[in-house]
Amino acid sequence: MNYVAMLLGAISVMVLGMVWYHPKVLGTTWMKGAGLNEEDLKEVNPVTMIGALLMAGVIAYASSRYAGHTEEGMSQFVHGMYHGFMPAIMYVAPVLVSKGLFEKKDLSWIFIGVAYWVLAITIVSGIVYALTPVTAG
Repeated sequence: MNYVAMLLGAISVMVLGMVWYHPKVLGTTWMKGAGLNEEDLKEVNPVTMIGALLMAGVIAYASSRYAGHTEEGMSQFVHGMYHGFMPAIMYVAPVLVSKGLFEKKDLSWIFIGVAYWVLAITIVSGIVYALTPVTAG
């Protein structure tokens, strides 16, 4: 297991979130759909951030369980992205859409969250695969 790869993958989830949910990117639309405003988010809760980083670490760990094998003619980063994208689009996206619909959330709020997690899982898997040495067999 490559712990450096997992740590960098987990950090990438957090960095993507900082950009994705920034008010000048998609944050304002997301806040509106969540019924929040900037004042609600001014105070950063360290427990929330640590919990989010730990959960991102779980995703990175899950990606690392399959990293190390290779696909001929494909970069390890792209190979990892494929292995992240497929479960994200086939499992995570349908769960988040169903959850959002049952909770009567705004469609833009649902889309922002689904797109974030599909992209985040795709990227973290690409990073973990790219930084994990390929093993024989």
